[in-house]
Amino acid sequence: MTYRKRVRRFFSPLPVPALGWLIALPALAFLLAFLVCPLLSVLRLGGVHFGVWTEPYFLARLAWTLEQAGLTVLLGALIAWPLGYLLARHRVPGKLALLRLLLLPFVTPTLVAVLGLTALLGPRGWLTQLSGINLSQGPALIIVGNLFFNLPIMLRLAYGGFARVPPSLIGAARTLGASSTRAAVTVALPLAAPGLGAGAILVFLYSALSFALPLTLGGERYATLEVEIYTLTAYELNLPDASALILGQLLIALAATLTYTRLVGGAVIAAPRHLPRPRGGAALLLYGLLGLTLLICFSPLAAVALRSVLGEHGLTLAFWHGLIAPDTDPPLSLMLGNTLRFAGLTLIGAVLLGASHALGAYLSRSRPLDALSLLPLMLSPVSVGVGYLLSYPGWAAQLYLLIAAYTLIASPLITRSVLPALRALPLRALEAARTLGAGPLTAWRTVALPLVWPSLRGGAALSLATVLGEFGATLVLTRPEWTTLSTGLYERLGRPGAQNLGEACALATLLLALALGAFSVLDGGEGEVA
Repeated sequence: MTYRKRVRRFFSPLPVPALGWLIALPALAFLLAFLVCPLLSVLRLGGVHFGVWTEPYFLARLAWTLEQAGLTVLLGALIAWPLGYLLARHRVPGKLALLRLLLLPFVTPTLVAVLGLTALLGPRGWLTQLSGINLSQGPALIIVGNLFFNLPIMLRLAYGGFARVPPSLIGAARTLGASSTRAAVTVALPLAAPGLGAGAILVFLYSALSFALPLTLGGERYATLEVEIYTLTAYELNLPDASALILGQLLIALAATLTYTRLVGGAVIAAPRHLPRPRGGAALLLYGLLGLTLLICFSPLAAVALRSVLGEHGLTLAFWHGLIAPDTDPPLSLMLGNTLRFAGLTLIGAVLLGASHALGAYLSRSRPLDALSLLPLMLSPVSVGVGYLLSYPGWAAQLYLLIAAYTLIASPLITRSVLPALRALPLRALEAARTLGAGPLTAWRTVALPLVWPSLRGGAALSLATVLGEFGATLVLTRPEWTTLSTGLYERLGRPGAQNLGEACALATLLLALALGAFSVLDGGEGEVA
């Protein structure tokens, strides 16, 4: 029996493609209203003013945007690719737990990382004072920040790619006289190339679309296209030029996304095999790269937490007391309440829309419907905010527009987590439930849902943690009474004085605790997040 006939027999008498598109209809309507229409407004206005790309200033901003993204990919590959190969080839205690732990930087709010990097490597940072080297005068902090967020992505995809390489092939190369290095380069590397390429493209895209890092650490000299778009929108009210920059940025993101979809595959990380322990030079390289990765990915988090309780004279709670003081403006209760309220509303919409999109794509097996879920990942939150201002100027002061922007950011993470789990469903088990007398809904509830549930929880956890620290769209669409923990943190960063910096670190610690707590509770350690 063909796939379509079997799925049709289980789900509905309707034709399977029609059923899939029908189920995905709410998600498609949402994308039409809050992605396609704003995007068309940006394209229409940006196309008229595309001549802005002939100005040397904006070409320089484009060059720096691509340069810092490319440099991040290069440095990340030098660390993640050999480390991923060594982890896949050797038995390392706690390896899978480590790979899960490396999800934490990805769900860390951007401004938390900014404060951590500043506490370590800023003008008065601890490492700066010890070494005498001030990295805040150049672009190094931006590159390190990009690595903080993206090195785990490259490592996980590199490990997945190398783990799928049959050990027998590498063993055959060694038997024929190849050294371990040559076997890795000539045998393992070509076979793992799709996973490595997918990781490199994702990191390039995330780095090129980064906003908070270059905004807070780059200054005017190292502003990226994303920062220029925000500056033109928020300070110069120049939406035509901002739209033209978004159009050019979108073309770059489109090319990267299309390449990524061709490289990424549906295989999962292979199960652990009987692997040897690392010895000699392999052990030295493995643990050296692992130590460097942990230093890049976790030292900023520790620095933020320490900075929130360390003053000039040692341990202090003055920064935390400042947050809860009655005259604090804005009050902590407002920032915390807004953050939780917005995130909760977003999570409900993201789960409903993301799950329906994933189920629709699974049933229809439509590549266009699958690809539509990637569209929101191609637009940065700042660009989304600009598109909303162009398409719905009368709604700019309405809260549901901000929630729509949050949902647009979060729902693709649900879809990309649930869709692989749906594709892995054993149809024979579903058919057996129907044979035993269960109706379609009962079979779905008792057989399919428990199998998909871990991935749904993982996607929801990633979405919620991401939204809790969202910054770009909030900054474009916010009102004073909508202040969140992230915007309150950014405001304190703009104020002078040690007290404001300490309060910013305290807010960052609270935001980090919320994000990690939400991720841990929802994800539950049950499944991988795609």
